[in-house]
Amino acid sequence: MKRILSVLLAVSMLFGCVALLASCGAPDNDGAEISVYLGESVYDFDPSDYYVENNAEQVLSLLYEPLFKLNDWGNIENAAASWWGVDEGERTIRIELRESYWSDAIRVTAEDFVFAWTNLILEPNNANPAAALLYDIENAYEIKKGDVSVFELGAVATGTYELTITYREGADYRQLLKNLASVATSPIRQDVVTDFTQGYWSKAVNSAVTNGPFRLNVVDPDSFTLSRNEGYHQLPTVENPTTIVTPNKLVTFHDAANKDFKITYKDLAEKTVFYMGDASLKDRKDNKDTAIVADDLSTYTYVFNTDKPLFAIKEVRQALSMAVDREAIISAITFGKAATGFLPENVLDINTGKSFREGDAAKLISTTAKLKEANALLKNVDFTGIDKSITLTVADNAEADAIANLVKAAWEKLDSGFKVTVEKVGVVTKTVNDFSTNSPMEITDSELQVLVNEAARGNRDFDVIGIDWQMYSTDAFVALSAFAKDFSGCGKDFKSGVTYGSFGGYSNKEYDKLIKAAYDADNKATRSEKLYAAEKLLLDDAAVIPLVFNQTFAFVSEDLYDVSFDGFGNVVFTRVSQKDYEKYLGE
Repeated sequence: MKRILSVLLAVSMLFGCVALLASCGAPDNDGAEISVYLGESVYDFDPSDYYVENNAEQVLSLLYEPLFKLNDWGNIENAAASWWGVDEGERTIRIELRESYWSDAIRVTAEDFVFAWTNLILEPNNANPAAALLYDIENAYEIKKGDVSVFELGAVATGTYELTITYREGADYRQLLKNLASVATSPIRQDVVTDFTQGYWSKAVNSAVTNGPFRLNVVDPDSFTLSRNEGYHQLPTVENPTTIVTPNKLVTFHDAANKDFKITYKDLAEKTVFYMGDASLKDRKDNKDTAIVADDLSTYTYVFNTDKPLFAIKEVRQALSMAVDREAIISAITFGKAATGFLPENVLDINTGKSFREGDAAKLISTTAKLKEANALLKNVDFTGIDKSITLTVADNAEADAIANLVKAAWEKLDSGFKVTVEKVGVVTKTVNDFSTNSPMEITDSELQVLVNEAARGNRDFDVIGIDWQMYSTDAFVALSAFAKDFSGCGKDFKSGVTYGSFGGYSNKEYDKLIKAAYDADNKATRSEKLYAAEKLLLDDAAVIPLVFNQTFAFVSEDLYDVSFDGFGNVVFTRVSQKDYEKYLGE
């Protein structure tokens, strides 16, 4: 579910916005400083991480830039790349980088991409389903399985600003290029990672270095703005910094510090804020006709812990999915579409280029409740010795809570006597050692994120958990591979020899065969056939419960122009302009 752009924001800024802007002292040609409400907080700034809430992808898309981008038609355009060419005989793609700089004015290099791919995404000990984005690169799949060294990856820096990729035999290089438009494949500087222990570099907000249109500008420990990265696609010393990125700053608000603090739709009219990327359920419903909306590449999904005896029973999982009224969920949250499968409508059939949801695959699950059928399935289940209590773990926000309460009511209507508890999780804080200073450092993380990261390594501390399942790509293979043992991206524990599969524990040898067959397919038609069969099997097994095809929505002031969406459903602020912006800059 969409929490567009969540970035930290001090409550005091709501009342001191004008004073804050006045203190910035920006020159007249430096661009607007726009106050916006972007939603909840983000605690990890690794673009390749296993993020489970849409707000993380949105923020990271503002801070980092991959080689390519998807436009709102789903076609690739150059991003960090300035040019690319393909030699199909040699199965190579040569990519030249444009002149662009990190937020600390160091130029982005080809080696920055190779480092991110080999040391973060494909490193076998790092659990990350984004690895599937790279599986069409020679040896990427074998590296993730731990069978070959990272030095054998078919992606190398053949020049300081030139990258050469060898794609595996049978791969479609066009789809690989689209996969390289995912923000998860963005570059990372090696020196930034090695300044900290690998697990914590992305938590150190004060040291964040980004290559996208914006950078983190820390105001105090509880708030920051997104400021223009003046070296984005140009020299950092350029005389007119507004040429590439129009706004100087996005001054952002969040309500984490004070649960009573709320931005409302009324604030747009009063010009307290000029952009609202989230809103209360009431404001959504009352003002839905004024929102801008785009389909997102994610599905809000409930994931079972199949280690639990109750959820190891296929009929129980099926019945719980059948009992849910997805239409009622959409009515409650306003934005989104009732899920009719796992893959949303903007995931494409690589064979036809059309939506994966067309034809026979259009509706694999019902959008209305089927209580009678669910009870019929449960009637034949032997529950002897099995605990029928269910804890439903969700993010602590109004949307997740509304969905959870509807699902709880539906499950407790079933004849089997399930008792459902909704557990809302927020943040966790711990102290670690900052090896760059050899001193303690306090880090805060999303508890939902922590639970999923631990589960991806086999430590499942939940019954059913609700997440925004990221598709990462318009390619169905990338999303569906997350449920196959050898393709999940969760990697391998070399100490125990255990290869991890889906973080929920789902395992089906027939499903694994279908994903492997799709990977090995020598033509698009066969590949698509196997992927359709895999999604159908996944939902027949009810390994997960897809609920909502997410949508990005926003309420935008009439004083803002050129707010747009990319092909992933993320809002693009690069060219946004504000009417009479000088009025808000102060002296």
